[in-house]
Amino acid sequence: MNITNLGIGSGLDLEGIITASINAESIPQEIRLQEKEDRLNVELSGVGSFRSSLDTFNTTLKKLTEEDAFNKQVVSSSNAGISVKSNGFASNGEFEISVSSLAKGTKYHTDSVASSSTTLGSGKLTFGSGSDSFTVDIAEDDDLSTIRDKINAESDNFGVTANIINTDTGSFLVYNSSITGKANELSVTSTGSATLDKLTSTNANATKVQSAQDATITLDGVTISSDTNEFKNVVEDLTINVSSLVDANDPGKISVAQDTENGSELLNEFISGFNTLMSDLTGLGAPRLGRLAFDPNVRQVRQQLSEIAIQAVKGVSGDIKGLTDVGIDLNKDGQLQISTLSADTIRSGQERMDEALENNLDEVGKLFASENGVASAMSKVIDNYIGGDGVLTKRSADLNERLSDIPDEYQQLEDRLRSIESRLRSEFTFLDSTIAQFNATSDYLTSTLANLTPSRE
Repeated sequence: MNITNLGIGSGLDLEGIITASINAESIPQEIRLQEKEDRLNVELSGVGSFRSSLDTFNTTLKKLTEEDAFNKQVVSSSNAGISVKSNGFASNGEFEISVSSLAKGTKYHTDSVASSSTTLGSGKLTFGSGSDSFTVDIAEDDDLSTIRDKINAESDNFGVTANIINTDTGSFLVYNSSITGKANELSVTSTGSATLDKLTSTNANATKVQSAQDATITLDGVTISSDTNEFKNVVEDLTINVSSLVDANDPGKISVAQDTENGSELLNEFISGFNTLMSDLTGLGAPRLGRLAFDPNVRQVRQQLSEIAIQAVKGVSGDIKGLTDVGIDLNKDGQLQISTLSADTIRSGQERMDEALENNLDEVGKLFASENGVASAMSKVIDNYIGGDGVLTKRSADLNERLSDIPDEYQQLEDRLRSIESRLRSEFTFLDSTIAQFNATSDYLTSTLANLTPSRE
């Protein structure tokens, strides 16, 4: 408010009248804007919690939509030099294994030259191993160090590393090939300058330090070779890697067993995640205290997910077609539980779950992960709400936009109040001046009349 002397001329409380008028206009509007901002913030907070709860449950659902979510196996090895992994479909079993040799690549020392700065003329060096080969162009002024660098930098190099060893009598190259297996012996040949022959594997003075060899294991009495230290599908659906020798007199043991605890953990995680989400939604949608009381989106999600939980899955074959077939029911409170109902002709929920996990893992996986499976269907529903174009994603954006407009509304109110104040001051200034003039005239007349002398007859 501006500080003025308005009212001095008239004696009226014009400042008080202006203040009361401005307050009568501003207070209801400020309350309305504050209530609007509070309401939008509460709703935005509720939508944020809603999205977070859906996203948390969706993380659990994504696990269940993996093709091999339930088909996990416990694979172990008794020897640190033997590792084994399964693709999830190996048959259960136990095997004895020994390792008599590891796969190796070739290693050569070349003939020596005077020093690492010696040049050997121009030409080509060609490296071969099995079906792989590459060629290095050697220039006239390339010394041994340059030749080494060219070999190591060659883009087609399949795995040959060259090093230089300097001795009292000269320098020579060392070739190490990472291509293992006896069928992949390294060969090095040359063309061009005759001196380049010193760097070949065929030179009379070249020394083969290590020959390429296969890895060899004995599995349950059967000898098997591989050109690498990996043995894939020797036992169907298993990959065995060896890194050290294992004596046949003290063989290692590898075992494969179905991980039934994994399936039980997944089902219990699903039940817990579903129930936590439903509890969160109940709180958000509570009639009196819920941040999203009576919200249609809350009601829709609860209904859609609950319907999926009680319906049979379309397109699956076998005995397991719905959650009830693995012992999971939806109770009257809208929560999932392992069914407690049992009778002489009805197995308990836990019995149905245990049997399904022991004998029908593939069917349990399809119940959740197939195109219309429980986890797939629930995840699609949730994605419709929290995805990039989801209902709640758009709703959050809209609420944020509406909140960002509130400062503008406050500014518009402030501008309107200033306009009203300016108009009132203009009108009251004229009124004050007019009344002041009337008062001055009245005082003058009163004083004049009082000073008149009465006439005598």
